[in-house]
Amino acid sequence: MTKVALVFSDIDGTLLDSKHQVSPEAIQIIQDLVKQDTKIILASARPPGAMIAIADEVQLSSPLVCFNGALITQYADGSFDDLYSLTLERPATVQLYQTISTKFPEVSFNIYSGDRWYVEREDAWVKQEAAITRMDPEILSMQSFLNEQLPVHKILCMGNPDDIQKLEDELEGANLSTISYYRSKDTYMEIVNNQVSKLGALDFLCEKYGIALENTLAIGDNFNDMPMIEHAGKGIAMGNAPEEVKQAADYVTDTNDENGFYKALALVLR
Repeated sequence: MTKVALVFSDIDGTLLDSKHQVSPEAIQIIQDLVKQDTKIILASARPPGAMIAIADEVQLSSPLVCFNGALITQYADGSFDDLYSLTLERPATVQLYQTISTKFPEVSFNIYSGDRWYVEREDAWVKQEAAITRMDPEILSMQSFLNEQLPVHKILCMGNPDDIQKLEDELEGANLSTISYYRSKDTYMEIVNNQVSKLGALDFLCEKYGIALENTLAIGDNFNDMPMIEHAGKGIAMGNAPEEVKQAADYVTDTNDENGFYKALALVLR
């Protein structure tokens, strides 16, 4: 097998189990690979602040791929140095806010800008996300925020499955050609610029480090991971991934609750 010089890994449902924990074996194999000069990159829909603790736990200091590739940033000495940024266009952001706040008032509307998380109210959905990510949101008038024309890397909408399904139907019929959206859970809708992808982030980092795509390994569990799984030198799907994602992979490992991440890397790279 061609030597793997870079491992590109999803976090939730992949590196983390269903209790949002990393296994000791996964931590050890990551440290072993780093000692062998293999680059390990964490890629997630999460914001930067929700990735730092995980990166620290597995002892990684490499760039963080956030918001599914909308932002690539390097964290060091308490601050972020952005390497790549692709934001939502302002007309689309304004239209999304107006549509969702008017037609779907029960849906929680969240904006991520760099390492900041903005909400209009701290509802039950926000509290749940804060507990998962260990981040605190900033409460403000969303209209005032939009008037300032600050960058928007991701919009996260949270609500009951019926409301999120109706929102998805609304987005399908809207004239918003510059956005891309997907449901990361039945209750979560993620919205980013339509040029954003984890594969794009993988390509960017391969060019940065002078690594050929064929010398990479990508591992993930969801539809947003499919492009990187298909195009990396070695693509691995988790056992908890949908069947379509598994079909796109070179290899299917066990689930995230069965130490699938560790088993995949141990089999392929050791």
